[in-house]
Amino acid sequence: MTDSFPILSRPGAAVPFTAPKRPVHVVFIHCSASDHAVHDDAAVIDQWHRQRGWRGIGYHFFIRGDGTIQRGRALEQIPAAQEGHNSGSIAICLHGFKTFTPAQFDALRRLADAMDAAYAGQGKRLRWRGHREVAAKLCPNFDYRAVLGLDEGGFRSASPSI
Repeated sequence: MTDSFPILSRPGAAVPFTAPKRPVHVVFIHCSASDHAVHDDAAVIDQWHRQRGWRGIGYHFFIRGDGTIQRGRALEQIPAAQEGHNSGSIAICLHGFKTFTPAQFDALRRLADAMDAAYAGQGKRLRWRGHREVAAKLCPNFDYRAVLGLDEGGFRSASPSI
């Protein structure tokens, strides 16, 4: 199923990232709300979102259980991921509901490092938030603040605790 959603990075590998031309100031973290192995692919998320009447996958990146990062929606497109907060954002989804892997958290940190570096090169700093901060949801169902080493304002510190 991965043919239509190319792999950006394999587990443990460098993550290439170029900031989109559109303004971005915040990154939202999501989870797929499924631990089923058959749902561990961006193509499945794309299918779910199309069934809701959307134009396709709403997230820019999907992190599989093994830590593989797949590209989703084009970065130049505004996500369809957190209603009322899509403009100026990038959306990342991790496969999982109750079960997430160290490989996924490593991939999320590597992607965050690449994104932060790209924006730092422009003199900007990204804010990192969970979907649950702007919606009555539990998403994502893990401590993303600890994984990313976020301060009280949602900005990354030098050393995450997980």
